[in-house]
Amino acid sequence: REISTFLVTNGQHPKAIESLRPVTQLYVSVDAPTPESLIEIDRPLFNDAWERLKYSLSCLKDKGQRTVARLTVVKGWNSDDIDGYAKLVALGKCSLVEV
Repeated sequence: REISTFLVTNGQHPKAIESLRPVTQLYVSVDAPTPESLIEIDRPLFNDAWERLKYSLSCLKDKGQRTVARLTVVKGWNSDDIDGYAKLVALGKCSLVEV
């Protein structure tokens, strides 16, 4: 029987996204619109977390499947730079945007 698979990633392993076999829906969480806010909000393990996120998003446009940019926007915390979010979403040419 057919099984739906939804995969959510924080975008910190872009090589895994590149090599991933198709799933029903592939999400990349976008928690911040700038490198500085990403460090504040996510406290990432990798020093190049911003570059990893951008690379992961750019990988989505070549996946040939349904892709989603999943935005985490909190008023007063990371909601001031909507243009920054738009630029990130544009990298992946995502099928859907979830806020």
